[in-house]
Amino acid sequence: MHLLVLALWALVMMVVSVFAGMALGIADDSEFGSPNAGFLLWNVFVQLMTFALPVLLLARRYYREEQREFYRLDFGRKSWMLAGLGVVVLLLLVPLTDWLATWNDSWHFPGAWEKLEHSLREAGNQSQQMVESFLKECPPLLNLFGLALIPALCEELFFRAGVQNLLQRWFKNPHAAVWVTAALFSLAHGELFAFLPRFLLGALLGYLYVYGRSLLVNVLAHFANNAIVVVTYALMSGDSTSFDPSAPLALSPLLTLACTLAAVALLVVVFGKTRNASL
Repeated sequence: MHLLVLALWALVMMVVSVFAGMALGIADDSEFGSPNAGFLLWNVFVQLMTFALPVLLLARRYYREEQREFYRLDFGRKSWMLAGLGVVVLLLLVPLTDWLATWNDSWHFPGAWEKLEHSLREAGNQSQQMVESFLKECPPLLNLFGLALIPALCEELFFRAGVQNLLQRWFKNPHAAVWVTAALFSLAHGELFAFLPRFLLGALLGYLYVYGRSLLVNVLAHFANNAIVVVTYALMSGDSTSFDPSAPLALSPLLTLACTLAAVALLVVVFGKTRNASL
C-alpha cells in the first residue's frame, strides 16, 4: 500500500513541477535544444519534487520518528570509511559496466519492432544530448550540483530509502528488494539500451545501502559515479570535442575480469562484515 502511495505522490509531484516550469516558461520546447543554467536549476527542482519530497511526505505521514530508520543518515567515521570503499568498488566495476553498456547498445528489435527500437534510441539520444549540452554550457560547479549531487541524493532517497525499504518489508528478503529496486531504478531513466549498466549500478548501490547501514554510503558512491563525467569533461574543456561521455572505454577482457573480481572481493570482505547486523 505504501509503495503505491509513494508512486502516486511521485507522479503528482512530477506533473506539478513540470507544469510549474511550463508556467514560468522554463520548460518551453525551445529550451531543449540549448539548455542553460536556468533550465538545469529547473531540473533540480523537478528532481527534488519527484523523488525527495514524496519520501519525506511518506515518512511524515505513516511513520513515527523512531520508525524512520530507513533514512540511516549516519555521519560517523565508519560511514565515511565505507563510503570511500564504496567509491573504490564502483570504480573497479567501471570496466564491467562499460562492457555491459556496449553489449546492451548492440541489442536490436526484430521486424515489426524496429520502429519501437528507433523511437527508444531517439529518446535516449535526446537525453544524452541534453546532458552534454549542460556539460558544455553550464559552469562545472553548477554541473556538479545539478548533474551529480542532487540526482544522487534524490534518487537514493527515493529508490533506496523509499522503494527498496518498502519492498524489503514486503518480500522479507533484502536481496530480492535490492535487485527489483535496481531494475526499477534503471527503467526509470527511460533508456532501454542502457538498461544493464544502470541495473548493475542500482544493485551495487542497493547493497551499499544494506551493508553500509547509512544512506551516506550509497549517496556518496552515486555522487562519485555522476561526478566522474562532470569533472572529466571540465578538465578536458579546452578540447571538448575529443571527449564523448558516452564513448566506450574498450578495455581488455582480462582487465575487466580482474577489476570485477577485485570489486566482488572487496564487497564480500569489507561490507560482508556488517551483514549480520544489517539484515
